[in-house]
Amino acid sequence: MIRQSEKITALYCRLAHYDNELMDHAIAQNQMNELSRYAETNGLPNPQFFCDWGFSGTSHKRPEYQRMLRLMKQGQVSNLVVWDMSRLARGFTACGKLLETVLSRYGVTFHSVKDGLVYAPQEMRELAATNKALYAFFRQEQRRGGRR
Repeated sequence: MIRQSEKITALYCRLAHYDNELMDHAIAQNQMNELSRYAETNGLPNPQFFCDWGFSGTSHKRPEYQRMLRLMKQGQVSNLVVWDMSRLARGFTACGKLLETVLSRYGVTFHSVKDGLVYAPQEMRELAATNKALYAFFRQEQRRGGRR
């Protein structure tokens, strides 16, 4: 088992379109600088970049994203830092699934810099339970046709 002090902080970057032009390079570099600065300011240990340049957030078939998930499942990641939620996934459902299942199960704290969010694993489990309860309530109401 890996000690907490040896675990990494995954800094995940992504740009859907990246053709190595000056503007794309500047945007990518800015994203990396912001994540690095955030990790340093917040004392997050052992930062390591996982960057998928030129990959859409609608697909999970991103090489660095998959490598990062493997390390999470091996218990090697303590924190995940992204610029904003859309860097992680391009859909609320996909993003929520990752937060509720993978991150909470493997004890990874989630940080979204631009969104100002920090979710510890326990908070993600509570959020998942709340979402499931709300979903069940709305499905029941839908079946009733909104009648009381």
